[in-house]
Amino acid sequence: MLNDSLPKYFDPRKYATHEVTLEGQLPLTDLSELRELLVSDEGHVSIHLNFKVDEDRRYIATGSMNASVQVVCQRCMEGVDCNLEVDLALGFVYDEEHANNLPKDYDPVVMTEGEVILADMVEQELILAVPIVAYHEETGCNPVALKYASSADDAPDDEIKPNPFSILADLKAKKS
Repeated sequence: MLNDSLPKYFDPRKYATHEVTLEGQLPLTDLSELRELLVSDEGHVSIHLNFKVDEDRRYIATGSMNASVQVVCQRCMEGVDCNLEVDLALGFVYDEEHANNLPKDYDPVVMTEGEVILADMVEQELILAVPIVAYHEETGCNPVALKYASSADDAPDDEIKPNPFSILADLKAKKS
């Protein structure tokens, strides 16, 4: 079952039991926490999830998400394009205790009253994928920002700096 219009809520138990494939797009405007990290909220997230019950009777989903977003370049403070690609292996659990028993291969998703809010789940995974620091290629940044960010504009290397211990060496030479 392929869905171009994604549901707001879904029951992972029902989807896993029926081995549903969920595929569609979610606009970035629906992801308020992620938008705070971005320069622009234009675009969408493409989602592909395959639900099933694994051999240990756990409700799981595997798949991927990707989104092209704009984050702040830490060199020039303007927008830089960033492609977020996330491979998913999710295990749906009822509480934190069950999450601790989930194999390390799966990221836990806690179901609230048996349901999951799709946008919240997608948003948390994408927030983890946003790079902590992003930069343009050096030629893509604002030239003024490059001037201040470049290490080539530091003090010239050919300038001879006095050795702070030379005074001690002179004192030692005078005593002898």
